Amino acid sequence: MFVHVGLPKTGTTYLQNRLWRNRATALSEFGLFVPGNTIEDHFQLAVHLQPQRYLDWVDPARASATDLIVSQVTKWPGTSLISHELLATATPAQADELLAMLAGREIHVVVTVRDLARQIPSVWQENVKNQGTIGFDEFVSGLRTGRDVGPFWEFQDYVRVLDTWGASLPRERVHVVTVPRSGSVLWPRFVSALGADPDRLDVTMPAANSGLSSAQVELVRRMNADLQPADIDWWRYERAVKEMMIGTVMFASSSRTGRNLEPDDRRWAAEKSAEMIDAVRRRGYDVVGDLDDLVVSPDVASDASGAPSEDEVLAAARDTLVGMIKQWPLPSTRRSFAARVYTHIRARTRKAFDL
Repeated sequence: MFVHVGLPKTGTTYLQNRLWRNRATALSEFGLFVPGNTIEDHFQLAVHLQPQRYLDWVDPARASATDLIVSQVTKWPGTSLISHELLATATPAQADELLAMLAGREIHVVVTVRDLARQIPSVWQENVKNQGTIGFDEFVSGLRTGRDVGPFWEFQDYVRVLDTWGASLPRERVHVVTVPRSGSVLWPRFVSALGADPDRLDVTMPAANSGLSSAQVELVRRMNADLQPADIDWWRYERAVKEMMIGTVMFASSSRTGRNLEPDDRRWAAEKSAEMIDAVRRRGYDVVGDLDDLVVSPDVASDASGAPSEDEVLAAARDTLVGMIKQWPLPSTRRSFAARVYTHIRARTRKAFDL
């Protein structure tokens, strides 16, 4: 029994979607069962486990998702997998609660981990794409001074996550899958940790590149000042901004190099990473990959300039607006029923009186 608890922004969505595409083969050839009726059931399990933390996402109509998954896992004699990155934020008591539901099975915990130099800009950008307004420099400064802006460490402190979920497990059953700089290696590492052959689970899917350029993300960040929950319903923001403006228009841009850590911030990240890597090494968890994948070199120069200029943000706004005009669905030009009835009556009247 494997429980994959994240971390967010480590390729989890890609891994989960690809697993579901290979679900039948995983079951028939390796006895690896991914429970639930849909992939959404794993999300609902994660949020129902933490109702106070994810109150807005808890769907009362899906309250049975946890019972469904646990029941299916209990009945399946082979290996099962539960996977959702929101499990990373569980408290020790909440982790114990889920593991207790799975009692009687040999439980393994899997945590996918990526280096801080890539995680920090990626998480900040994801926050902006979800109505965040904090600038990148302020975000990094907050991390360095102990202010958990965003938040960040709540999701990304992999030492805490490993200790939370692995507290009652033998060290060899707590697996750290490191995310290499070559994305093609992640899938075989993850699948091999589950005891399956990645070459046999060969139904692929495109790896989505969800990054924005520094100018694009700055444009969204400024817009968010007037697109907070008090100003716009989430469903409208998600459809109009995340799906259409970002997902369809901005992602089509050929240049999407985002912000990276500045030299001084990179040196801090290198020191912080060294501390965390040492903590994992001392605990003796099973590492799939190489802990060197998590090392941040303090001497690598940033491949992106600092904050975008006003002209760059203006150009991003212009390109985005043009793209939206080209692709946005046109408003309906059909006249209302009342207007059509009026026109019909008027025409009949003019004909009757020969006007």
